[in-house]
Amino acid sequence: MTASHAFSSLFDFTGRTVCVTGAASGIGQATARLFADLGATVFAADKDEGALAAFAAQRPGVLRPIVFDQGALESIEALDEAIGEVDILINNAGVLLYEPLSDLKWTDLTRVISVNLAGSIALSRLVGRKMSARKRGAIVHTGSQLAYNGAEFRSVYAATKAGISQFVKTAALEWGPLGVRVNCVAPGRTLTPLNQHLLQDPAHYAESLKRIPLGRFGQTEDMAHAFVFMASDAASYITGHTLVVDGGWILP
Repeated sequence: MTASHAFSSLFDFTGRTVCVTGAASGIGQATARLFADLGATVFAADKDEGALAAFAAQRPGVLRPIVFDQGALESIEALDEAIGEVDILINNAGVLLYEPLSDLKWTDLTRVISVNLAGSIALSRLVGRKMSARKRGAIVHTGSQLAYNGAEFRSVYAATKAGISQFVKTAALEWGPLGVRVNCVAPGRTLTPLNQHLLQDPAHYAESLKRIPLGRFGQTEDMAHAFVFMASDAASYITGHTLVVDGGWILP
């Protein structure tokens, strides 16, 4: 086997099962599609039943849709039961709240924390427990560049993503001896439906672009590549790490 073939085999997911949450659009959809292209069977979970069904129809049998709400414990438990013993969990589902801190409502505060932080931890706990019993597995969470720098009107969202980056460190310490790696990918500004409203203002778009040394916003494929790498055997010695994929936004 040549060195190049040996390296490419690290990204062969044939025979592996992957669960991607928030898979109906954006980064989750791009990541689920890439895993499927690399040979995996992918459980695609999302709250948007219509968009999820349309996506899964592109690859019948390979993309397996599951309607899922990360803000509800019963739905998290049902997803865990439905997927069984997966090799990889991409814990990507989340919501963005764009609201001035002084106007923040308790219901919005608890919703964002429930979905982005509590729900992510709850799902990781269930899936990770089964991985630990089998002595193998990889979990990759979706964080954010906002865990590293402030951003007006996104205080709660930023706090939940900072919490995820800290959570993966502790989970990695506990589960590393049991063969389970836990990491995080922290996207920067990415062209997804979730943040489209931030990019439709030409002045805001231009100002944001100045912050990025690489001179462009991220594409969903940029993030999918990072998730696949962190879940792959090429990253077998990486755990407890948050990989920032932001074009250099946080550097200044």
